[in-house]
Amino acid sequence: MSDESRSRRIRLKPADPFDLIRLLARSQNDPRKAVAELVQNSLDAGATEVALVRFRKSGAVCLSIRDNGAGVLPDRVRPDALHHLATHIGHSYKRQLTPEERYRLLQQGRYGIGLLGFWSVGKQMAIRSRVNGSEVFVLDLVEDDPDATVHPDRAQKVLDPTWTEVVIRHVHPAAQRLLTGRKLADYLAFELRGQLLERDARVRVVDRLARGRAMQDFPVRPPRFQGVPLREIHEWPVPDLAGARLRVDLYFLPEEHGVGRVTLASAGTVVADDLAALEAVDLRADPWNSGRLTGLVDAPFLDVAPGTRRGLVPNEKADAFGRAMETLAVRVREWLAAYRNATEEEADRSLQKRLRRVFRDIQKRLPHYDLFQVKDGGARGAGDALQGEPTANEEDGGAPAEAPAAGEAATAGADALPPEFEEHPLLFPPGPLAALRLVPATCRLPVGAEKTLSARASDADGRVVHEGISFAWSIAEAPGELASAAGERAVYRATAVGAALVRVEARQGATLLIADAAIDVLEEIEAPEREDMGIPDPVEVKDPTGSWRSRLREGRWEYNGSHPDYLNVARDEARRFRFLATLLAKELVLRQVAGGAVEDRLLESLVEVLVLLDERLARGGRLRERRTPGAAGRPADGEPAEDLRP
Repeated sequence: MSDESRSRRIRLKPADPFDLIRLLARSQNDPRKAVAELVQNSLDAGATEVALVRFRKSGAVCLSIRDNGAGVLPDRVRPDALHHLATHIGHSYKRQLTPEERYRLLQQGRYGIGLLGFWSVGKQMAIRSRVNGSEVFVLDLVEDDPDATVHPDRAQKVLDPTWTEVVIRHVHPAAQRLLTGRKLADYLAFELRGQLLERDARVRVVDRLARGRAMQDFPVRPPRFQGVPLREIHEWPVPDLAGARLRVDLYFLPEEHGVGRVTLASAGTVVADDLAALEAVDLRADPWNSGRLTGLVDAPFLDVAPGTRRGLVPNEKADAFGRAMETLAVRVREWLAAYRNATEEEADRSLQKRLRRVFRDIQKRLPHYDLFQVKDGGARGAGDALQGEPTANEEDGGAPAEAPAAGEAATAGADALPPEFEEHPLLFPPGPLAALRLVPATCRLPVGAEKTLSARASDADGRVVHEGISFAWSIAEAPGELASAAGERAVYRATAVGAALVRVEARQGATLLIADAAIDVLEEIEAPEREDMGIPDPVEVKDPTGSWRSRLREGRWEYNGSHPDYLNVARDEARRFRFLATLLAKELVLRQVAGGAVEDRLLESLVEVLVLLDERLARGGRLRERRTPGAAGRPADGEPAEDLRP
């Protein structure tokens, strides 16, 4: 068998080692990241003080990075340490650290190529080093030059026993625009956020090229994320990698704070600005791409692209990371759902308190208004009949009143009459008189006040009867007098302290019904003892097909959470409050006028106009038409709405 046919093992090596170094150096295209790598080296060396100075020397823009860390290979003499650094590119002692050690020590570098990044910053780099009072030695490197020099620097006047300084000269013009004092400080604050939060180190940028009175000294402070922290989620296991864990620092970002994104870090250093934009792992799903999360996930075990230190190497560690993020997403979605529910409940409680506070003076300022009777968070009007509770005098032939409460009219639900019964009385005329009630049935008045009482006559189906009925009003018990009494309405005037009983008789042919209203006349009516007295809590009901906005039903005040008007204000707490306050005012007024279908529709129309006016004010005077289900003649999506500003 010939030698040519035998298999052989060979060791890979570059044809030209410096060509490989050149490719590695050129792979870093962000000068800010290159500077961050140098600051990272200072932090890895245990520095507590790091100063970056931007200055000009002999007409050239320079950048200096000085620290008080342990130094370059501190166990070696300075010439040997710097010689080793220049001749072992691609080797780093940090490579031997386990992910747990790297996480604990917050050390990111492990490829030994960080110093080559200076090519993206400037033309020359000098590394000066002194350890334990030794002589200062310098390693000089030049962009695109395969040779370097190590020599003593006897002109150096820094007296500290241990320090390291990196000076990059002839900073490229394109890099100068990115490395101004403020820009560099802001970039380092975010890029090294995890490092700076965990370490007791002070980093600052001094820009001596700043002109005039411009700020020159910029402390590098890690930014604090906005939003609500997910405190229950600090770490997350990576089941496919024994002992590996994710460090989680996430925040829920409300919409008013803009769009958020979650950053990926490895051992405290940012490797991806947005999780959802990663290519090696597909995380383009809720909640990572929702815009409602911000914060950071740290995965110290990941293999990061050596040159740019951005993105992940697509290997089994990246796959394990992706699977761990999928399970973390489930937990985060559960937290967000629970938080939103709790927030909505708290907002509802706050809104209820505000409504009560606004309406609490009604009874004192408008004593002739009959408020609601509140019980267990609901609302039942004093004149609204409960099941089996008669409001007419049954001994005189009256029947229990089963008509809808004020404000319900034709929108009370399955038991309500079809709208056409009220809208077309000629086609569906109300039947004979069957029930009678007074609205309000009870109330309190101060001496000298007046109260309008309304008689509501209805047939057996609950429809209001207006024709063929005569009404007779009287005061069954003193004190007081009837200031006026005509048809279905009468005005009672309180003349003295005491209990009064106003009576109305309704006659239709041979049918006679009697209803009474009890009135307590007081010297003065004080404000309610409890904040919630007489003011019901709003209860949301989803009725997408209903045209009603609010109603009183079965002892509760309900509002339609699916009505277009409500949906238009739901995200704005101030406008939502005004909308519900308007609806409650509507129900209160309806209560005073017996709440017939005609009055209900009139007040609903008033609410509609007020909502449109509020919308105009909220938009700074610009009124846009809103699309509602079944609306015709509205502008299509993308078409400009009419501008009604003067």
